[in-house]
Amino acid sequence: MNEKILIVEDDPKIRSGLRDNLEFEGYIIDDAWNFAMAEEKWQTINPDLIILDLMLPGRSGYQLLKEMRRRGFETPVIILSARGEVWDKIKGFRLGCDDYVVKPFSIIELIARIRALIRRSTPVTQPDEVITIANLKLNIPNRSIQINESSIELAGKEFELIHFFMINLGRVISRKEFLAEVWNSSPDMVTRTVDVYVSNLRNKLIGSGCEIQTVYKIGYRFKVLKK
Repeated sequence: MNEKILIVEDDPKIRSGLRDNLEFEGYIIDDAWNFAMAEEKWQTINPDLIILDLMLPGRSGYQLLKEMRRRGFETPVIILSARGEVWDKIKGFRLGCDDYVVKPFSIIELIARIRALIRRSTPVTQPDEVITIANLKLNIPNRSIQINESSIELAGKEFELIHFFMINLGRVISRKEFLAEVWNSSPDMVTRTVDVYVSNLRNKLIGSGCEIQTVYKIGYRFKVLKK
């Protein structure tokens, strides 16, 4: 993951917290805390996404968004603001924002929204039809999985779950992200669903050379076992 995100936020605590969490997720982060700095950076670093606060020193985030869209800058923008009235949101969408998140916010939900926007804005390439990791082989067209050439029976959402694990090898994935990406469900859905499926899948991956690692209070990581 090499996507660049520009954080435009004048509150140093929020800015620092966003940077730490997004860098942990593998994003390349730059930031700005006023209009002039943000205007310079969105033109020079060419970010893949911008997180934009509305209450900036000098001119507002609305004005920055309007200027970006006027110049044809189409990169996804998420407004992150304490201004949560309906008309604030409508104004943001009319000026061209792609999402609007109200403070205080859930960092897990924000990361899910960031990932979804970047994915939608990235040109679609033809995925590999077969993914092989260690002794595990996933055949996407056939929706089948093999361990050492032996077929493994999958139930319900297990195919989508192991596919998502394999294309995110080594990355920590939250339960809420699994629900959004695999189950296409609201982040409010009970996360116990993920735990049950992961438990069942673990038993089926014996001998694959891979493991599903639990990351305390966050979610799971799919990794290759050390020899």
